[in-house]
Amino acid sequence: MSPFDAQPTPEIFTLNEGRKLGLSRHRLYRSGLEIPFHRLRTTPTADPNEDEDATRFSNSEYARTLSRQDPSLVISHQTAAETWGMWLPARMQTTQIHLSRVRGKAGIPRYRETVGHFIRAGVRDVRDIGGFRITSPEWTWVDLASQRLTVDELVAAGDSLLQRDDGFPRPQTFIGTNPLATKDSVLEVLGRRKGSPGIRNLRLAVDLLRERVDSEPESRLRLKMVDGGWDEPATNPRIRFADGWECDIDLALLRWRIALQYEGKHHFTLEKQYRSDMHRDEQIRARGWEPLRVDSEVFTRQGWQAFGYRLTTAVERQQRQSSWMPFTVGT
Repeated sequence: MSPFDAQPTPEIFTLNEGRKLGLSRHRLYRSGLEIPFHRLRTTPTADPNEDEDATRFSNSEYARTLSRQDPSLVISHQTAAETWGMWLPARMQTTQIHLSRVRGKAGIPRYRETVGHFIRAGVRDVRDIGGFRITSPEWTWVDLASQRLTVDELVAAGDSLLQRDDGFPRPQTFIGTNPLATKDSVLEVLGRRKGSPGIRNLRLAVDLLRERVDSEPESRLRLKMVDGGWDEPATNPRIRFADGWECDIDLALLRWRIALQYEGKHHFTLEKQYRSDMHRDEQIRARGWEPLRVDSEVFTRQGWQAFGYRLTTAVERQQRQSSWMPFTVGT
């Protein structure tokens, strides 16, 4: 850092932000700072052993900084979805950043490694958050259909907008609080965008959106069960038993009193979580329910076949059961 620079250099910043910090022209243009995008600067990695190909900053971080540099830019499409923390398929991971401008305000954004768009979003469809602009969650969801998502993938992305407010805490890298939208607000935006690319898939997907889904695998499993001919399970209902005990269930087949619990990696690696899951299963079983725990193996061919056998067997057992504790379903 030059002795004339007033403050330490941030890891990522715009030229305007650097000037406001008092960084000299030499520091901004000739001191070895990296230039990932026009008018954007990042400091070189401090770790000489760090993989040169490793990504230091996410697409969202780059996009937020670019939008702060140019207020006419709006973070949109896939990059907006990543910023909101929507559930996207792994195949969509890319280094490209999606930026838009409202049609009639300025030209289409053209930056290296950036996909530019024109949008016809109104004031209510663009949010100003912390100095950067981004399409609303509902508008972003409609835009995702133009990125060739399948109906099931659009359902997962839409479910992520409707998560319960008392569920898992959102990672700090994402913006907003759960739920990001409501079913009605999604329908309202979709109704205004009747000519959007992928509108047929959007109309199919919107009817399949469900509130209170905690994770993308839960969404996928629910859809896979319906496609397989099973009853649609209730998503994260709170079951209250007649003796006063209650619990939340990931996916519940209420007619057969079967509790499906999707186990992520933390369920097996955290001892406290594992003990809690075991206690829950014991309590559910004692009250006449059948707990079934599943993991990512269910999405493989053999895993799905094994799951189908376990579920069929569980239904048969529950059909033979003559008594169970009365319960009510709430949220």
